[in-house]
Amino acid sequence: MTPEEIRALTIEGVEQRIAAIRTEMESESADIDALTSEVDALEARRKQLHDVAQRKAQLRSRVAAGTEGTVTRAFAADNTDTPEQSYNRNSPEYRTAWLKNMAVRDGVHLLGEMTKQERAAYTMTTANTAAPVPTEIMNRIVDLVQSSTAIYSDATKSGMTSGFAIPRIKAIKQGDAKETAEGVANDDEQDTWDQLSLDGVEIKKHLVITRKMTWQSIAAFETWIAEHLARRIGNAKDKRCITQLDSTTYGIDTGNVLTDQAYDDASIRGIMAKVKEEGVRCVYANSNTVWNGLFGIQDANKRPIFLPSQTDDPRIAGHIYGAAVKIDENVPDNTAYVGVPSSLLANNFEELYISNQQESKTFNTVVGGYSLFDAGLENPKAFVKVTFKTTGE
Repeated sequence: MTPEEIRALTIEGVEQRIAAIRTEMESESADIDALTSEVDALEARRKQLHDVAQRKAQLRSRVAAGTEGTVTRAFAADNTDTPEQSYNRNSPEYRTAWLKNMAVRDGVHLLGEMTKQERAAYTMTTANTAAPVPTEIMNRIVDLVQSSTAIYSDATKSGMTSGFAIPRIKAIKQGDAKETAEGVANDDEQDTWDQLSLDGVEIKKHLVITRKMTWQSIAAFETWIAEHLARRIGNAKDKRCITQLDSTTYGIDTGNVLTDQAYDDASIRGIMAKVKEEGVRCVYANSNTVWNGLFGIQDANKRPIFLPSQTDDPRIAGHIYGAAVKIDENVPDNTAYVGVPSSLLANNFEELYISNQQESKTFNTVVGGYSLFDAGLENPKAFVKVTFKTTGE
């Protein structure tokens, strides 16, 4: 770099160039003499910047005397903005100024001095307290409301908006394919039919956001709000799937509803045997049932039948006889649904719709989510619902 370029560097630029020289000096073609001279000049520039920064820090301390404990506007003489603009902690100028003010070492501004606009936007206190943190940098929402959608996630989804109906053949009392003598007719067909017809249920969720929260952080919350509403409505859909599995009309065959089962190998094999559907099987239960019940089951040779998952998929806790065990906290304690999830049909008559409006009395913003949804089991014998006896019973 030329002497003029070095004199124009900030402390950050000096450090970046010195770091680059560390790499350049390792090259066989490096001009060591030239690099040595450049480093000398860079170190001199760094010392100069340190001296200036320290003098500025001392000057700020002197001019701030007598104002401790009061809130002041930094660099007020340079401010040409309106008060509303100056105190806008969401502005890009404020956020940049805040970062520059934090990035100070030994009185040196590592990210450079504030611009006029940044100084005008920055608000601080002189009482040696932390500078006000810009709202967007502080935004972080910890969602402690769990959402479980394992059953709904695995269901076969459709989006028929006008209606949902599927004819089902339940039995062939007469007329099944069979061998006959030459020229002899087969038996007349006697098939039993019904129809899986779903009307849909409305699922709604809304959030109320105060005027103060809206002013401070609504822009940063927008993505989270949409995701939160989607998760909560998805959770409600999962609960609807469970309700429909329990339905005598749209759910599991009464012969596949088992109660008072033991947490043992024989019971598990009996449950698996009652699933009458081709496809990948899954076991759905809450964490208490999985870890305090299913996990401890052993076969006759004292070998565990529950094998913890060896994958990174957080949805799968393990496997029992090849069936994936998935945790769904919407399933009650000591209860499990075992079956082929593709046989569960889930129809979204209307996908998630989000809208918002402001209440005129409270000035709160109400953000609402809506979905029209329903579910039903295509094959009533594709699932088994089992309730286990608790330990000691």
